[in-house]
Amino acid sequence: MDFVAIDFETANEKRNSACSIGITVVEDNKIIEERYWLIKPSEMRFEPINIWIHGIKEEDVENEKTFLELWSEIKPYLDGKLVVAHNASFDMSVLRKTLDSYNIPYPTLDYFCSMIISRNFYSYLENSKLNTINNHLGYKFNHHNASADASASANIVLEIIKELKVEDIKELSKLVCFKIGKIHNNDYTSAGKLQGTSIISTRVNKNVCNNKTLINTTDFFRDKIVVFTGGLSSMSRLDAMKFVKQNGGSTGSSVTKKTNILITAVKNVHDISYTNMSTKLKRAKQLNEFGQGIDLLNEEEFLSYVK
Repeated sequence: MDFVAIDFETANEKRNSACSIGITVVEDNKIIEERYWLIKPSEMRFEPINIWIHGIKEEDVENEKTFLELWSEIKPYLDGKLVVAHNASFDMSVLRKTLDSYNIPYPTLDYFCSMIISRNFYSYLENSKLNTINNHLGYKFNHHNASADASASANIVLEIIKELKVEDIKELSKLVCFKIGKIHNNDYTSAGKLQGTSIISTRVNKNVCNNKTLINTTDFFRDKIVVFTGGLSSMSRLDAMKFVKQNGGSTGSSVTKKTNILITAVKNVHDISYTNMSTKLKRAKQLNEFGQGIDLLNEEEFLSYVK
């Protein structure tokens, strides 16, 4: 199978602030090329959280080319190609917003998300973070370096198609239940999860799962850091925290890089508008955009584990 893996890093919260891009080219199920560019954003404003994530500072890019100047080099890797990214909704948004900022026409490409297929195929793992999946597969890499992250995303896809012995993306999408997205004519169709039951990898890590049970109420919170936001209607926060601790987890007062689960009283936690989010939920969503993989549970989902 032929595809291209990409990864962007951004200077700040704006999706048009790309400061680096990594591209990994796969042909006939083999990595044949890896490229990396530093990018000078149109707005030279680097937020501390972004620097903390990827380590790129203003002085690192002040003499680099802008995305507009680099586009003639980057476009041939994407136009007419099948593209994958880990948390593709973020990377495809960065691509579109950056193109928009320079009034550059969109390339035509199909894309899919290695985080979604990891969540489906390796559902026995604690999360679908890039480093978690790659550690499970035996790869070591420099997380949040755009070149390394692109190659890590490519490796995930290569391992899955190797295990399933598939030859094309449509066959893979049916087996692992994901939707292929598309960018074209200055418009896009989002990638996502399809309804249905995905095939699960037989490559079970004994340290993660030693039987056929994927999740149960006694180990879901084990070794996880759980944060609560808002008041629960079914119990006090103190009782909820006690339940988490009784089941092997720990609780935190704020959302950080170490947070695994955020539990909120908001029912539509995935659809709520940004202005109506609590500070903790905003922080969790922001970290997830960078591949953090914090599980967001509403009260009903939390209660499903309280038995």
